[in-house]
Amino acid sequence: MARFDQLENMYDLGLKPVMLRSLIRQYLPAENHPLNLNNSCFELPSLVSIVQTHCLLSELDSQSIDPKLINTWKSAVDDWLSCLLSLLSSDMSDKCWVGICLLGVTCQECSNQRFLSSYSIWLNKLLSHIQPPADSQLVKIASCTSLADLLTRLARFPEVKKDGNLLAGKLIQPVLKLLNEDNVEAVWEGAANLLYALIAFFPASIHHYYDKVEAAIASKILSGKYSTKTLKKLGYCLALLPKAKGDKDSWSLMMQKFMISINDHLNEAFQGVEEEAKSDEARRLLVPPGKDLPLPLGGASFKGTSSERLPTATISTLMFCCCKMLTSSYPVQVTVPVRSMLALVERLLRVDGSLPHTMLPFMTSVQQELICSELPVLHAYSLELLIAIIKGMRRQLLPHSAYIVRVVTRYFKRCSLPELRIKLYSIIRMLLVSMGVGIAIYLAPDVIENASNDLNSLGGEDIETSPANTGPATGALPQLSNRKRKHGAETGSLEEKRDAPSPKVGESNTHQMTPITVKMAALDTLEVLLTVGAASKSESWRSSIDSLLMKTAINSCKRGWGNLESNIFLPHESASVWADFQFSSLRALLTSLLAPARTRPPYLSQGLELFRRGKQEAGMKLAQFCAYALFALEVLIHPRALPLDDFYSACHNSTDGASNRFLENIYSGSRKQNTSFLSDMRRTEQGGVESHDDDLYDRWLQNENENENQNENENIPVEDMKDQTSRPNDPSFTNVLEVREQEPAADVHMRTENEIVVQPCHLEESVPKSQGVASAKAVMSPAVGTNPEGSEIESKTPLSASDRLNDTNHDMFSCVDKVDGFDHVAGKTSSTLRNAEKGSSSMVHLDSDSSMDSFPGIVDADPDTDADSD
Repeated sequence: MARFDQLENMYDLGLKPVMLRSLIRQYLPAENHPLNLNNSCFELPSLVSIVQTHCLLSELDSQSIDPKLINTWKSAVDDWLSCLLSLLSSDMSDKCWVGICLLGVTCQECSNQRFLSSYSIWLNKLLSHIQPPADSQLVKIASCTSLADLLTRLARFPEVKKDGNLLAGKLIQPVLKLLNEDNVEAVWEGAANLLYALIAFFPASIHHYYDKVEAAIASKILSGKYSTKTLKKLGYCLALLPKAKGDKDSWSLMMQKFMISINDHLNEAFQGVEEEAKSDEARRLLVPPGKDLPLPLGGASFKGTSSERLPTATISTLMFCCCKMLTSSYPVQVTVPVRSMLALVERLLRVDGSLPHTMLPFMTSVQQELICSELPVLHAYSLELLIAIIKGMRRQLLPHSAYIVRVVTRYFKRCSLPELRIKLYSIIRMLLVSMGVGIAIYLAPDVIENASNDLNSLGGEDIETSPANTGPATGALPQLSNRKRKHGAETGSLEEKRDAPSPKVGESNTHQMTPITVKMAALDTLEVLLTVGAASKSESWRSSIDSLLMKTAINSCKRGWGNLESNIFLPHESASVWADFQFSSLRALLTSLLAPARTRPPYLSQGLELFRRGKQEAGMKLAQFCAYALFALEVLIHPRALPLDDFYSACHNSTDGASNRFLENIYSGSRKQNTSFLSDMRRTEQGGVESHDDDLYDRWLQNENENENQNENENIPVEDMKDQTSRPNDPSFTNVLEVREQEPAADVHMRTENEIVVQPCHLEESVPKSQGVASAKAVMSPAVGTNPEGSEIESKTPLSASDRLNDTNHDMFSCVDKVDGFDHVAGKTSSTLRNAEKGSSSMVHLDSDSSMDSFPGIVDADPDTDADSD
């Protein structure tokens, strides 16, 4: 008790050695005391949980830890290991079993230093319990499991890889003896666990025993007499066996053996329900002409099975091996026989239990019943093989995409079992993701048709209460076709089923409903279809899929929001499953609203209302998603086009308080052309964005100052005004002329000469609209511009305002490449020039009454002031 008074809390490192010693006294029996196996079975999981939770075997070694505490902890772990080794050496099997189990946990939890110093001792101790004279099956199974844990931990240390291969080589023969001589299936399962660790982490140790390992495993698989779990573990080891050699020939040979063995078993199983031509075609693909037939799998020739049962377990295990070979990593690049594997998948999916007319006299009803009972399992594994092909090959399957689409779409029309339809939807999603929009165009019609059949079979109550016969503009959903697909045991011949009338529109099928898992798979597939293919040629099916998803989301949520605390909504479905279905429907609806389209989403208002209610009423998971959906739809609720450049920061480089005026002009709602003008002018300036904006803004400030001078001289007679405006060095007129001359200067490179002449005439026509401006123009002296060197550009003496403008324009055209700011105009495209022309013409609005008072008015030299009045 005095020691516990010194502990701070449960995280105190001083607690760990104390707790470990207490566990030794409480749970581990003394050497001369018997062990109560029944109590140990219940107490052992609790002991392991405490050791793993508190990391009692980790032995942290740090300079910040008290050395005395480190020694105390190390001493406690030494006592723990001494007790375990004592249990392993016991003659009583129950004590030995407890020690072996806890040693496996120690291999996982101990420190690296402890493990590297003790792993060889532990391996030899465990090895002795899987060799004769060991006879306890329980001890053998525990030893195999603990050895697998030890090898898994040992593989993390590359520095002991060589020593690990030597030690792993000692285990091969004992494992083979367990597989060949022991008759207990649980021992085979433990041996498979150990064999997997050897092949996966120390494949070099298997190289000399390659053929023996293949024969031992193949004999168990080909017998087909054991549980599915054991056969899968053995099959996984056989699929990884080519890693022991590590060359592409070993991989290809093993795959060919699998395919030939599967084909031979199918020939026997499908006698009477398949034409012989199909089996011969599959055989030719597996063994091309001119090539020798490889040795059979395991070195044993194929022997037929009893007619009382089908070799379903063997076929399914071999197909499982093919799947693992396709999806597992391999040290070298290999060639996959895609065409023969796809032919095998098609062969399996084509058989549905119906009898060819030529085979009717040779088949009995019992044989047909036996085949039909096993076909769902074979179809499921064939679909798994197709999934593995897509996972392993991905875009390399593009040359075979048409073949795969044909196989999948044909089988989709006939498949009605829920588990198989879920796998088909999964295959379609993988095809869409791996091959992109190209395959989405071809899969879309079949996907939408099958998804509609699955999602519309909600029962009579859902269909009757769903919105119908109204368009999206009215706030309701359009009525969809209520085609049903029956999923259940049906009687009668195939001809009777084929000729049976389809359900009438509006007729509900309350007895057979599509499982929610199938509906969720359909929704997930529609979501992927919209994500991948909505942007390309989706006009033909987009409206139907949008209305279907909206209707499904409404139907899934109208009974309430599902969560773990809610009541059960359906008689055979739990609340959590229904909540998952609601989540899938809402996620697909959000994808429908956000997917690219030519028009605005027709069901946006209904979707927003649904997400709003879900955010307030649903459980935590659904509410979080609804909140995210509202956030994602914000761009549709309040669309806005943000500028590409940060005009605000460019404007605020100036300390003048008038800098805000430039920003207000850019973002003015009634001056969209100004933004286009500024963006085009930015591309034509040499100085970049900042230099152009500063130059343009300075000129506007100069115009503003001149405008103030004009306001002061409002009452000056025209004769006096003439003296002020006729000065050739007047900066006001020079700046205005520079701005206005940009328009004809740009047109010179994109218009004909006649069009250039017409432009000044148009400018002249707008002059008489202002008498004051006309009087000023009549006596205005020639303008003087400056080139980049600072010299003056002479202009002709005008006889009138229009003549002067004409002459000035022609003079400016001749030196367009010399004037400051226009040396890049000649290289711009016609569209940019037109935008610049429009933008410059829109500048005349700055002095109108509707413009902001803060902007300077364009003075009387502007010929386009009345352009908007036309």
